[in-house]
Amino acid sequence: MKSKILKTVGLIATMVACIGMTVFAEPSPAASTVVTGINSATDKDGKPVEGITITSDIPAEYSDAVNEIKTEAKLKEVLGDDYNENMVVVDIKEVRAPEGTAFPLTINFAMRGVTASTKVQILHYKANASEWEKIPTTVADGSATGVFNSLSPVAFVVDKTTLSTATTSPATSATSVSTVAVLGLTAAAVALALKKKSC
Repeated sequence: MKSKILKTVGLIATMVACIGMTVFAEPSPAASTVVTGINSATDKDGKPVEGITITSDIPAEYSDAVNEIKTEAKLKEVLGDDYNENMVVVDIKEVRAPEGTAFPLTINFAMRGVTASTKVQILHYKANASEWEKIPTTVADGSATGVFNSLSPVAFVVDKTTLSTATTSPATSATSVSTVAVLGLTAAAVALALKKKSC
């Protein structure tokens, strides 16, 4: 009977451990949106620009261009020597500035999972030329900055091997801890019940 109890407890413990690993496993940063907003923007004179909008709703007229830049062939063509097999488009945003904004415009984007050592390239779709262009890009912890001469769809390309995996939100982590804790207590209760039954 003692052997049976130990086997049962061991099985439950293994299940808890497996579920715990699943719960705490980090999703691939490249599989989720990493651009969370705009930290700041300045015009050609270095003056702050208010009212910059950023959205995931890309106008239908750009759908073909957006789908194309997500392909390996187009990405390789646009990035040129900056391309490697780990480069992926992690997000595409429609970015707009208020009428009368003095370009070039320097925009600092908040990016989850990005560190100063992350390889990031911002691309901009030049609607008047129907082509994607590389934007001068600088990276810091939690952000990437690009300098734009015009605005329309903006693609964010990242070497996925250089992204930070610390992207789980506190709420998700808390839920995960609670789930594993409940499972652990359940295992303990079952073990205690089996022990009493064997006595």
